[in-house]
Parts: sequence; structure tokens; C-alpha cells
Amino acid sequence: MKSSIILGSVVIFFFLLASAACVPIGEIQEDTRTMELGKAQSAEVKLEFSAGEIKVYGGAKELMEGVFTYNVEQWKPKIDHQIRNSRAFLSIRQGDSPGIPAGEGKNFWDIYLNEEIPIHLIMEMGAGKGELNLQDVNLRSLDVDMGVGDFSVDISGRYQNDVNVYISGGVGSTTLYLPRETGVLVNIDKGIGSINSRDFIKKGDSLVNEAYGKTEVAVRVNIETGIGSIRLKTR
Repeated sequence: MKSSIILGSVVIFFFLLASAACVPIGEIQEDTRTMELGKAQSAEVKLEFSAGEIKVYGGAKELMEGVFTYNVEQWKPKIDHQIRNSRAFLSIRQGDSPGIPAGEGKNFWDIYLNEEIPIHLIMEMGAGKGELNLQDVNLRSLDVDMGVGDFSVDISGRYQNDVNVYISGGVGSTTLYLPRETGVLVNIDKGIGSINSRDFIKKGDSLVNEAYGKTEVAVRVNIETGIGSIRLKTR
């Protein structure tokens, strides 16, 4: 009898614990936001995305235009936007959730960045899917901390200035598109993941494309691989 009481108490305890850890699913909410460019002549943009699907493009008339779709209230993005000394600072962070969704959680970010001013982009990814199409963005630097999932990063644009890229690989698959007609240098600190680099030539401890050393502008990439796979392609 005593063991049955103890077992019952344990079951109830874990049931209550699981219930407390569940986050309620609500109606789909769509939040459209625009961050003004003002008199900013350059920008630092930081995106902290925990889970779901995120897409980033150029094409915004202002600094940023975004559509955020979610069905967990706690996931509502937190946005901080400031302009100081002609430089814009934009931070977008997914809201914190104390537990896991009690159902099918949905979280989608569609973000459009300005193409005119120089942008330094920092991204911290969690779990899910990511598509970063930055070929039309006036990119000066890109720092991406990959999480768990599948990611596509397109920095194959015709940039007018050098671009420095830092990618920390996570768990999953990442495809990195790089320019064919602009010089590209890739340095890799290899973990236990795999690298597919057929479009590149070995040069010492680095990889380069055929245009490297022949163009005034260069894209320099530093990759720290995780336990996933990274594919490098030119176009």
C-alpha cells in the first residue's frame, strides 16, 4: 500500500511539473513592424532567433521591415532601435518562453533590410530553418552563430567593399553561397563536421576561388565547424 501511495505521488508530481512547463498555444498573430532609417549612414543589426523559421532579405526602404508570425504569446519579438551619431543600432530578440508549447508552436520571421547603407549583421540562431539572402544588402560584415537545423546563407552579391564573414557551425546542414567573380578566401577551423568545397582551390591552409587575388574587393570567410555539414558553392 505504501509503495502504491509513493508511486501515485511521483506520478502526480511529474504530471504537475509537465503541466507547469507547458506553454499554451494561442491564435496566430501577425506583427508587422518598420524601423525607420532616419539620418543613419550605417547600421549594426543583431537578430536573436530561438526556434522556428527565419528569412532575411534586402529590399527595405527603411532600415528594416519585418513580418513576425507566431502563436505563442511569449515568443513576441522584443525590438530595440536607436540612432546615435548617424549610426543605427537594431536588436530583435525572440521573446523567452519558460517551457515547451502544449501543441504545434509556429514562429516565422520575414525580415527585409535596407540595401543602401553599410550593414554589419550579427545573428544568433537556435533551432529550425534559416534562409539569409544577403546578395543585395550592402554588407560589411556577417557574424552567424548557427544552431540546430538547416540554413542557407547567400552572400554572392557584387559588393563594392570588402566583406568579413564569421560562421560558427552547429548541428545540421549549412549551404554558403559565395561570389564567383569576386575574390573569396575561406579559412576553416574544422571540428568533426564535414566540408564540401568542390568550387574552391586549396591554397596553403585556406581555400580560394579562381578570382581571388584578381579583384580589388574580397570576401573573407572564417568558419568554425560544429558536428554538422557545410557546403561551399559559388555563383
